[in-house]
Amino acid sequence: MKKSLIALAVAGVVSAPAFAATSNVDVYGRMHFAIEDTNAANVDMDIKTNASRIGFKGTEDLGGGLKAIWQIEQQFDATGANDTAFGGSNLRNTFVGLSGGFGTVLIGRHDTPYKLSTVKYNVFADTIADYALARLDGVAPITGHSRASNAIAYVSPNMSGLSFSGALVTSMDQLDAGKSVDAYSLAGGYANGPLTVDLAWENIKASSGNDRTAWKLGAGYSFGDAKIGAIYEDVDMDTGTDRDSFFLVGSYAMGAIVLKGQYGQADVGAADQSTWALGADYNLSKRTTLFVVFGNGDNDVGDDVSGWNLGMTHNF
Repeated sequence: MKKSLIALAVAGVVSAPAFAATSNVDVYGRMHFAIEDTNAANVDMDIKTNASRIGFKGTEDLGGGLKAIWQIEQQFDATGANDTAFGGSNLRNTFVGLSGGFGTVLIGRHDTPYKLSTVKYNVFADTIADYALARLDGVAPITGHSRASNAIAYVSPNMSGLSFSGALVTSMDQLDAGKSVDAYSLAGGYANGPLTVDLAWENIKASSGNDRTAWKLGAGYSFGDAKIGAIYEDVDMDTGTDRDSFFLVGSYAMGAIVLKGQYGQADVGAADQSTWALGADYNLSKRTTLFVVFGNGDNDVGDDVSGWNLGMTHNF
């Protein structure tokens, strides 16, 4: 009897990895490190962990074309003062949902449709020149880059190049907890051959009463190895500090080398902001890339700030 119990326990331990394998779990991530320096006062050369992340995701076939989906994704910082990689913050898209011929429905934490609609035009994503980050003299050409907790989202299937998505956010920490819905976000897109067109709208109800309504239109076109894109965005604030901006981007691939450039300008109240950037990628493989970026920002209320990144990305 004792030997049988021991044998049963050993069998259970040995069979555990096989059970895990049948649950269809994928481990993935991105390492994105860069040396960064700017001419801003009191800022020294530093190393940035630009939105490096690790994630786990999986699916379960429920039959009849229906699947259960889930994901857990965490950003980490290996270059800050904190010697713990995660530090209890920077949770990225983490959700459960169902997917089938009707599209995908999910609940949890996720990028809003407004944010996702134009990320394809962000050629310097996660670098000093990211179009939604204010790392060059406070200048961010495109706003509304929200990742919302407590989101209920729907993504349609692709219908001959057309697709749409929508989300409502029941509460966001930075918004009014007294409202049943804090944000609405909608997006529609068309992608067929070399042409892409994207339109998005979002309404956010802030706790201060400064509600924000925004819309943006993006378009892109490919000419062989060359790509161009443009975005126009309009943001209306209840306080009257409205924001209009446009953004232009281009890239050209020459084998393993990709040359990139962008220009953005925003009118924020009575102030003008502008930023531009040039850079290049060298693709060592499909997963590993060396990159260099140089950018400049002018917020119309201070001196210009310029800076650069030199780094490496690896996707796994």
